[in-house]
Amino acid sequence: MHLKLVAAVAAMAVAMPAVATTTIDFTNVRATWFDIDGGANINTSGQGTASAEVRWGVGGQQSGYRFESIGDLQLVVDPLTNTSDVANIGKFTHFNFPISAGTSIAGVKLEYTSDVLVNGNLFGTVNFIYAFDHFETPNADFPCADGGFVGIGVNINGCADRVAVNFNQASGAFSIGTIDYALDVRGFLVDNTPAQLFWTTENATNEAFLRGQVVLRENAGAVPEPATWAMLITGFGLVGTAARRRSRPLASASA
Repeated sequence: MHLKLVAAVAAMAVAMPAVATTTIDFTNVRATWFDIDGGANINTSGQGTASAEVRWGVGGQQSGYRFESIGDLQLVVDPLTNTSDVANIGKFTHFNFPISAGTSIAGVKLEYTSDVLVNGNLFGTVNFIYAFDHFETPNADFPCADGGFVGIGVNINGCADRVAVNFNQASGAFSIGTIDYALDVRGFLVDNTPAQLFWTTENATNEAFLRGQVVLRENAGAVPEPATWAMLITGFGLVGTAARRRSRPLASASA
């Protein structure tokens, strides 16, 4: 009986049609910086184009941000998870130069405007909004805000500044059928390493990729609870342990 049941379930699985994925194209990407929090001597350039900058500060060379389009982006949404893979959605640069105290911004928003196509059909133009949090650290802190020390690593020229980015709920959305989705932001890719925070070297031009993922609009901007992160870390650890255990007999056999 058990074998018959297993066979029946297997036959049903084979007979069931595969659920189709959905391809989303983001084209004609342009950027606008707005809603600047704090700072002095603010100026912008390239607004509404594929490469836009915001600059601030007095007392020396201005600091600033630049966003650059990296061309058209195509992401495939898995119907089982309602998400796509995480991908680079643009190039981000922080021009980090010493400026007078009190003249730095505390934050700014980026309007990421894109024409959106769903399975090749134009949905329309959507404005996705990402909020950047800027922490201009004291250059001579001991230790530095990242836990390191002046003269070492990213703090080589003084304590590194910190840039964080999050999805803003004023953002637009697009639809697949009757369900709304958004292009969420997933931090940075720094030197080929995914990072939630971008620690940037003082007196230098710092470059990274901005990362994004298609998700359900209602889930955009969601941050996993600490318990969820702990479970994920534990899970990765268990997977690694299991893999090592499985590899030992193979190593012995080949020795």
